[in-house]
Amino acid sequence: MLKATSLRRFSWLLLVATFVTALIIGSVGRSGEQSSADRASSLASSIACPQCSGQPVSESNAPIAQVIRAEIKNQVDSGLTDDEIRAFYRAQYGDWVDLNPGNDGIEILVWVSPFLIASVAIGGMILAFSRRKDASTDTELSDDLQERVQELRATYESRQSDRGQNE
Repeated sequence: MLKATSLRRFSWLLLVATFVTALIIGSVGRSGEQSSADRASSLASSIACPQCSGQPVSESNAPIAQVIRAEIKNQVDSGLTDDEIRAFYRAQYGDWVDLNPGNDGIEILVWVSPFLIASVAIGGMILAFSRRKDASTDTELSDDLQERVQELRATYESRQSDRGQNE
């Protein structure tokens, strides 16, 4: 019984640790300096093409996508931050144009939910396997049950032999 309790506590601890790790990873932004070309490319892959359905402007060959890529390059070169550029396109076309969810509020669930689902599944499997009782095959039947099994077996075998003779 002590083993099942400790295994259950371990599974909950693993679930909480996975959740906290996912929150930390999801809330920490990317660090490090990028060149202006890298920033422009990254932004172009995170902004949806207004003419195409859900395709980023970096992959689209539509004329509007080419214009937006050039605008993004000019905005990066002029010193605007990534958030300011995204805000510009959200204001111009709507929130749907931003393909990356934010790191705050309810949007953090988009980043955390895969880790949360995986940890709940793993925790559930651990709980299910820890509750499963080992079936012991060494259990012996009482004399009454052994006699009943023998009677049922004899009845079954006699019916099988009667069927074989009738066919």
